[in-house]
Amino acid sequence: MADRKIEQIREIVSGIAELDEIAEVDRVVGEAKGRILMESKSGFWAGKTPCWEMVRCPETIKSECPASKGHSVACWEIAGTYCKLPSGHDTSICEVCRVYKRWGSGEAIAIKLDTTGIAGAAPAETHTKTATVKARGGK
Repeated sequence: MADRKIEQIREIVSGIAELDEIAEVDRVVGEAKGRILMESKSGFWAGKTPCWEMVRCPETIKSECPASKGHSVACWEIAGTYCKLPSGHDTSICEVCRVYKRWGSGEAIAIKLDTTGIAGAAPAETHTKTATVKARGGK
């Protein structure tokens, strides 16, 4: 699959010879950054740029954060993410986060998936739990 993408990119840029064409390609790539999905997502993230790409999480954080573990719910609905501080339930950061502002549609923030989180145990110990944790000012 990666070889196919590389070949497509080569085809696109092979005919570019003028400086203004290069500038146009640079502009289009700049606009597309953060919206191009390289791996298939399911559930909430299908067709969307996931949070860890939008905020450019370092690999060390992304690898431990439950938001990047293939859950089909939004990051602001998952307890224990890196952004939610040590308790894992502080959603106040979500209110001002660009990911929530882009994909949250202004809905009240509620934890739908309670995990042991970034500082907790292995993913096998995560479990689903509906909680009534809501962000300040949520509707």
